Amino acid sequence: MSGNPSKNPETAATEQLERFGLSTYAARTFVALASLGTGTARDVSQVSEVPRTRVYDAVDELHEWGLVDVQQSSPKEFWVISAETACRRFEREFQHRTDTLQTALGNLEPAEKQAEQRGVWTVNGQAAVTDRT
Repeated sequence: MSGNPSKNPETAATEQLERFGLSTYAARTFVALASLGTGTARDVSQVSEVPRTRVYDAVDELHEWGLVDVQQSSPKEFWVISAETACRRFEREFQHRTDTLQTALGNLEPAEKQAEQRGVWTVNGQAAVTDRT
């Protein structure tokens, strides 16, 4: 787990975005745009330490997630959705993945029906005894 996000919110936000599946550059780009509001590749690169040429790849990734919009101008300008909307987007994604996993696991059937195991178990230690009971 990360430390207190109020001590270094950029790092905490970047780490969490990466855990949701964003690349490091996409996570840094999102955090930079969240602090800027809008910006060009140069603006993002200066704030995020993402190479300017890689900002475009990161923005494409963020756009696929529905987290940024791109203004087709020269230079291109990017802006992020609100933090609240982004968090709701990740909540829905997490819930969908959890539901899919639960359904898939529920549909698994053992290769062979297992008979109830009978016999004597030997367990040593308080933690093992507690775990078995």
